[in-house]
Amino acid sequence: MLPVAPTQYDVNFSIFGIPVRIHPFFWLIAAFISWVDGRLDLVVVGIFCVFLSILVHELGHALSARYFGWPPSILLHGMGGLAFYSPTFGYTRGRAIWIAFAGPLAGFLLLGAAFATAVGCQAAVAAGQDWAIRMFTGERITPVEFALGMLIQVNLFWGVLNLMPVFPLDGGKICSEILNARNSVIGQRRTAVIGMITAGLLAAFFLKSGQWWGGLLFGSLAYDNYRQYEQFRRGRW
Repeated sequence: MLPVAPTQYDVNFSIFGIPVRIHPFFWLIAAFISWVDGRLDLVVVGIFCVFLSILVHELGHALSARYFGWPPSILLHGMGGLAFYSPTFGYTRGRAIWIAFAGPLAGFLLLGAAFATAVGCQAAVAAGQDWAIRMFTGERITPVEFALGMLIQVNLFWGVLNLMPVFPLDGGKICSEILNARNSVIGQRRTAVIGMITAGLLAAFFLKSGQWWGGLLFGSLAYDNYRQYEQFRRGRW
């Protein structure tokens, strides 16, 4: 896992009263994801789209937690983002599941807005609108066209992967809440097993597809879930 300790290069601000910290590794990974040779303008647009997508995802978690009275904060780091909150009162499994699901849901809403905009622009092209023809039918991709594509891809990819039953991804948290309902010890152990197997299969898929970054991410998550399983199995948790 990439380091997330505070640094002098962090960017700090607040949105809707929620503190946000951005670790410098976040910008590096966003640039890597957005890289287009010879098109610095598209790289800058891509970085902004990654930033907006991950921020919206974490705001889904954070705003839901605040709705239930649990003050949140957000961290964006090299592996994505985290929304922190402490359920000091009124905790229920239903609320915890909703907060976990609210992140992907917010991302899917942004995906829907970007897709609807892209469809509208294509309709404008078909209708012969000059601005749309210049923007979407040229030999070189335009920043607006690139931005819409990035928003669709990032939010689809990030939302679907976050719903995989791999702890600590959102799907893993939902899985944990469901399995822990009757017996927390057995539930935690089963959550770790499911996460280990799922993450291992996804890591193999990404590596076989030549997507080493996805392989690295899910390989590390598979190892983390294996460690948790061993701790639960040995009663050291």
